[in-house]
This record gives sequence, structure tokens and C-alpha cells, in this order.
Amino acid sequence: MQHRIATITLAAVSLFAGKASASLIFLETLPSTGNGIGAVNTSLTFQNSPTESGCVAYNGSAAVTGSGACPTGLGFTGGDEKTGSSQTNVFTASDLNFDATHNFSNLVLIFNGNEGGGSDQPITINLLGLSLYSSTGTRLATYTTTQSYTFNAFPGIGQAGFAFALDSAQAALANALLVSNPNLRIGTEANVSQSSAGPETIQLTTLAPGVVQQLEATPEPLSLGLLGVSLVGLGLLKRRYL
Repeated sequence: MQHRIATITLAAVSLFAGKASASLIFLETLPSTGNGIGAVNTSLTFQNSPTESGCVAYNGSAAVTGSGACPTGLGFTGGDEKTGSSQTNVFTASDLNFDATHNFSNLVLIFNGNEGGGSDQPITINLLGLSLYSSTGTRLATYTTTQSYTFNAFPGIGQAGFAFALDSAQAALANALLVSNPNLRIGTEANVSQSSAGPETIQLTTLAPGVVQQLEATPEPLSLGLLGVSLVGLGLLKRRYL
């Protein structure tokens, strides 16, 4: 009996652990004002209803959008992008002021859901991605979320953001790619549902050193679920031996 309980517990832990691991993790909601298109590093702008998808990539000479810009096999479809230098861009590390203390460990993707119905209108990010391209346009890596997120959007472009960042392990890998490809370009992708107004935007920015790691250490719901399953399993084992 105790062997069965241990097996079930380990299986449940493995299930939760697999779902909890992610390349791009949600950090927090960052309310802001005055950060409309063009005022910040806007990576992607896209608009449609009730679902929408956008991708921006680098082809070796310029930013490109549309379905052909999406990483293959990951579920991004593209096609709803707004073009123009202030709306959709790829950025270099230099554009984002990377240095010895500001790099992929500090980089944050801020998703701004612009829904005209008011601040209580939900919008769902089904998939969010960050891709790195060499100076010749070769895709070096893509990091994505592994679960969907539903937020209450805010009216107005740039009025509030939902912040995502690379987890520590993936940030280290991205920094290693940056060392060997100092002129790499950074693109982004997103699939969204429950959209009604838009346009939605993704902004790239950096936080102070250590802030991302501090926020990453806060347990997410799946991590709490993992802990709960573990404790229940250990409790059952303890009852069996008493």
C-alpha cells in the first residue's frame, strides 16, 4: 500500500513539475501611464477580434511580420500585425541598453491588453514567445510560456502591462548566445483570445538587477499545487506507518 501511495505521489509531483516549468514566466502586473506606441520599445502591435496573433522576426536586413515570421511548430499563426517603425520592431541588445548588469536576466516583456470595454474586460494570452536571431537572420532560439493567462485588461494603449521574463536557466542560455552573437536581434510572438478592441502591444524593457529573480522566486499556483500534492502524499505515508 505504501508503495502505491509513494508511486501516486511521485507521479503527481512529476505532472505538476512538468507543467510548472517554463521558459517565459509571469512576474506581475505593472500599472503605468503615458507608455503608448512609439514612447517605449514597442516590439509588436497586433489587432483583431475575437482572436488575434502576431509575430515579428528578423530576415537579415529588416523586421518581417506575418505567418512567415512565426517560429514553426510552436502554434503561432501571425497575420494580425500592425506595421510601421513605431509599432513593430526587432531590437538589438544595444537598443535595449544591455551591459554588464542589464542583459537577458533583466529583460521583461510587457504585454499591454488594450480593450475598450473597460478595466474589467478579460483578455487571454494563450501563447507568448521571445525569439533570438543572428545578424544574418537565422533563428537561434525561441522561449515561450507553457500555460495561458487571463487578465482584466485596461482601456488605452500602454495604461498597464502584464510582465513576463525568462526564467533563470533560459536567461543564462540567452546570455551565452549573446556573447557569441553580439549583434543578435530580438523578436516576439503572441496568440491572444477574448480580444475585442485592441490594438495589443508587447514592450521590451529591463528591470533593475535582481528584481526579476526576486519575482521569479514567488511561487506560482502550479508550484503551490506541487507543494500541496507532496504534503498530502507524505501525510498518507506517515499514517500508514503509525
